[in-house]
Amino acid sequence: MNQNKEIAAVRHLLDTGKAREAELAFQKLEPENTAEYFLLKGKIEQKFQHWGEAINAFNKVLELDPEHTEAKNNLHLIKNILNFWNPDMFNP
Repeated sequence: MNQNKEIAAVRHLLDTGKAREAELAFQKLEPENTAEYFLLKGKIEQKFQHWGEAINAFNKVLELDPEHTEAKNNLHLIKNILNFWNPDMFNP
């Protein structure tokens, strides 16, 4: 199976809620310096709440393709999650 088909298979696993299987399949891929590869890496890391790894992967996507909308949206989402502050937590 070529790399594009393997990436598509990993993406399908992730899209169908099989995150653990997608992660294992992704680990078997040959690393490549493409926006598609790093977007998939970022989405997997995001799924497991590995925020730093996800941010790094999405930033790499934007380095390769500065106008990549999905990477921008995912970075924005992660930043909102990390910046969330609930004042009621501190008000007994």
